[in-house]
Amino acid sequence: MTHLAPVVRLALLYGAGVAAGLAGAGWWIAPLGLLLAFLAPHRASARPTVACLYGVVLAAGFLSATGARVRREACRSVPIGRSDVVRGRFLATPRDGAAPFRLDSGCGVVTVVLPSPDAISGDTAPDGAAPAAEPRAGRALEVRGIWRSGRVRPWLQARETRKGVDRSGPLPALRWSAVRWRDDLVGRLHRLYPGHAHLVAALVLARREGLDEDLRAAFALSGIAHLLAISGFHVGLIAALLYGGWRSVRGSRRTAIVAASVGSWIYVGLIGFPDAACRAALILTCLALTRMRGYPPSRWGPLATAALFLVLLDPTRLSGPGFQLSFAGAAGLVAWAKPLERRLGGVLRDSGNGRVPEGLSATLASGLAAGLAATLATLPIVAWHFEYVSLVGIPVTLVATPLVSLALPGALLTLGLDAVWSAGASFLAGGVASVLDALVAVTTTVGGWEWIAAWTTRPAVAATCGGVLVAGWVSRSPRIGGRVRRRLTVVYAAALGVGWPVLLELDGRVRLEILMLDVGQGDAIAVRTPSGGWVLVDAGPPGPDAPAPHPVVHALRARGVRRLEALVLTHPDLDHIGGAAAVIDAFEPRLVMDPLLPAPKHEYATLVEHAAARGVRWAAARAGDSFELGGVTFRVLHPSELPTDPREGNAASVVLLVSWGRFDALLTGDAYVDVERAIAERAGDIEILKVGHHGSATSTDSTFLATVRPEVALVSVGRGNRYGHPAPAVLRRLSAVGARTYRTDQLGTVRAVVGRDGSVRITTSRGRVRTTEGGASAPGSGSPSRPPSGALTSR
Repeated sequence: MTHLAPVVRLALLYGAGVAAGLAGAGWWIAPLGLLLAFLAPHRASARPTVACLYGVVLAAGFLSATGARVRREACRSVPIGRSDVVRGRFLATPRDGAAPFRLDSGCGVVTVVLPSPDAISGDTAPDGAAPAAEPRAGRALEVRGIWRSGRVRPWLQARETRKGVDRSGPLPALRWSAVRWRDDLVGRLHRLYPGHAHLVAALVLARREGLDEDLRAAFALSGIAHLLAISGFHVGLIAALLYGGWRSVRGSRRTAIVAASVGSWIYVGLIGFPDAACRAALILTCLALTRMRGYPPSRWGPLATAALFLVLLDPTRLSGPGFQLSFAGAAGLVAWAKPLERRLGGVLRDSGNGRVPEGLSATLASGLAAGLAATLATLPIVAWHFEYVSLVGIPVTLVATPLVSLALPGALLTLGLDAVWSAGASFLAGGVASVLDALVAVTTTVGGWEWIAAWTTRPAVAATCGGVLVAGWVSRSPRIGGRVRRRLTVVYAAALGVGWPVLLELDGRVRLEILMLDVGQGDAIAVRTPSGGWVLVDAGPPGPDAPAPHPVVHALRARGVRRLEALVLTHPDLDHIGGAAAVIDAFEPRLVMDPLLPAPKHEYATLVEHAAARGVRWAAARAGDSFELGGVTFRVLHPSELPTDPREGNAASVVLLVSWGRFDALLTGDAYVDVERAIAERAGDIEILKVGHHGSATSTDSTFLATVRPEVALVSVGRGNRYGHPAPAVLRRLSAVGARTYRTDQLGTVRAVVGRDGSVRITTSRGRVRTTEGGASAPGSGSPSRPPSGALTSR
């Protein structure tokens, strides 16, 4: 710690300031406190001049990140559900209906989803309008469409594309020429590798549009998703090939280093300057400069220089998982690869008793050490962002890396050869395709094993990291003896890494918990019983592309769910069953219940077949049916019979009454007013109402509300939805009976923690909502007109 290079200190200081600025007010103490504790041993930091410099660098990082955060939030303020026109260029031709689109406004890249080409391009245009244009990579376009809410950021559902005005100067024009050239290479890959075009485009050109969802998920779960992203491995391989090729033609070592560095930057530029590739190219350049000038290579200097350079260009990079994983992996290699290699080499030599060749043991030790060092460094980041950890990442990486090392140069060679000899390129592509077949076979086979990934939660990750940090501090304390130190290290790691998550899991164990998940325009309500069992009512609309899990799956895993006792699907509309297949795959419910309405919908028929193939028990939900779980009773109030028209799914919607002690919650699905009136007397006074049909005027009338008199009303609705949900009249009716209304479009996921006495505590994922017993209401509810029967508090 006492020998950190100046550039390393600057990178740490600037990064801490950026982290504080991105986190916003109130969160700056943690990163700055950690940094001051880290730099405290440096005597130089005690000098006034150096301390002032540290303060200036910290302030510069904080101010730059604050400005970037404000600009980013302004860019995200788009009119969800409304028509808009954006100007920019596609970074790739949308061959599969969607592609990244860089906005001319400076708000970065958004995903644009297109209908069929015939629907958006043509030869004529209205008077005064620009002519319609085919969406091609690098072409200036105006895209008219509707903004939709996404899990990470909004996306645009395009209606038409028209020719835009090209105002780019010489340098941007060169950049867009590179984009068009890269897109042309993707087209060649589709011709050379008809069965693996998308995979090769990801490996060689960092273009993952159209990559099969199941294959992408298999790469992620197998722990080799980094091989799909252009990273230090790819750039290092290109540099090694260039260096070896230059030396083979009797070039000097100095010129070979220059050729490898320059060639790496050309490759990185052609693929669009991704963060991990830029990091690798910057490190190679720093190492090349130090070797050319005869300086000894610095251990941390090149990595710190690369990080500082990239964060200076764009402070928001620091918060991205890709940036964090890239630099954490590289830092792990720098810090731990050599020590691990020495230890593993000794273990392999001792265990082999001289029978393992020296070269083989050294190669195995080097590969295992590199994989273990990078995995240990990135493990907390992967677990925090994606809430799972691959258990087979290192061995699968050892198998897959040689295959990628063969496929990558082979694919590049076929692209170069195709420009002069198409027949030879096609012949070589056949050989590369066989290597890709092996890579896909390994990945899909391993990815199909159910035990390869361990799912975790963010509290567990934080607790484990805290335990490791405390254990590390104890293990290095000079005041504690060696034997006691080792024992205390184990005790602290176990207590903080295991005990804290257990305590978090026990929080609320003696209470009932109801989660209305924020799934957009759809329904998904999870119920956790006091005994720890889980029941899910509806599964929301379809989710995003793999490898990201379905939002419902993601939310339940974040709560530590491993198995569902029951999945209740109120009716076969897509906004209620869209995630059911993913839920069945992830949690294997012991029972699925629904109205068994013979709906003429392909998605519903496919879901039933999928559940049957998985061996899931499926039963009809009828009025009078009930089941009990952990002292909580789930009673079906509707339907007693099915409607004559199978297309009337809402009329057949399952209505569920959840009861525990003096508490009752009524989950109405999309039931109409006549259904609600029919079951109102049987439901009686309730504490929580899941407002029917997302707050549509077809449900929740005054007569029904006067009978059930809910204290809390939950509305599951998408931001800016085109239906106008919830209807203002429904909100007024709820306010008139004193119900406090909580909406997912305003508050995100809503959590209700319930006591047996009927008390309810409400929390939300988008800040705190303050209410009091019979006091002020939550947003969108109006003022209550009567005190609640149970104690209602909110935080």
